[in-house]
Amino acid sequence: MRKCVETVVCLTLVLVVGGAWLFTPFAVVSGSMSPTLVGPHRQFRCASCGERNVTPAEVPLLGGRKGVCRKCGVLGPILNTLPITPGDRMLVDYTALMYRDPRRWEVVAFQLPHEAEKIAVKRVVGLPGETIELRDGEVYVDGRHEPKPAAVASIRYEDFRRYASPRQWKLAEDEYFMLGDNPPISDDSRLWKAGPGVAAQLIVGKPFIVHFPLRTVHWYGRPVHVPDLANIRYIR
Repeated sequence: MRKCVETVVCLTLVLVVGGAWLFTPFAVVSGSMSPTLVGPHRQFRCASCGERNVTPAEVPLLGGRKGVCRKCGVLGPILNTLPITPGDRMLVDYTALMYRDPRRWEVVAFQLPHEAEKIAVKRVVGLPGETIELRDGEVYVDGRHEPKPAAVASIRYEDFRRYASPRQWKLAEDEYFMLGDNPPISDDSRLWKAGPGVAAQLIVGKPFIVHFPLRTVHWYGRPVHVPDLANIRYIR
């Protein structure tokens, strides 16, 4: 019995110490990767179809504006009356990219080029040496249209006015072009003055699971944040 207990304790220590080195939890603090990763937000379930609808907290709301179900178009509650729910918590695998290069359309974690002390999460769109162009919501690589995978098929990658022109970006031989899944509010390669690309050495790992999403319930008339087990999910 004693030997069994000692074995369990040793295994637990290995998992805790090893896990702290291999996987690191991060909180999602913005809506730039919504709906893949959800930062602080307001949410509601559609009364008609049951769809979960999320609005990033940083999106300005006009008084009286109602939510609209993204699935069936039915109007929901007035958004600014909804409580703000904290963002997802995710695990980042530090070993996933040790022995291979990041792939196009993969979600990665990296140090910001202009603020290396901060970790950001975006989707890889451009690979080293390529010329990236955004046109009519689509991505073009070296002049050729690059089809989007199912995970981002509905996203229109626009070059919005607040981003500097030109709409073409040439990457160095060790740079990757990053975009957020929520282009209207994403701070990404379209905007960075330090250069459009993220150097390979700044990429630290691959987010792979949202392990602690939250939802808001009301307890005696007060909003309470509780784990949303139904939204634990792999990041694609």
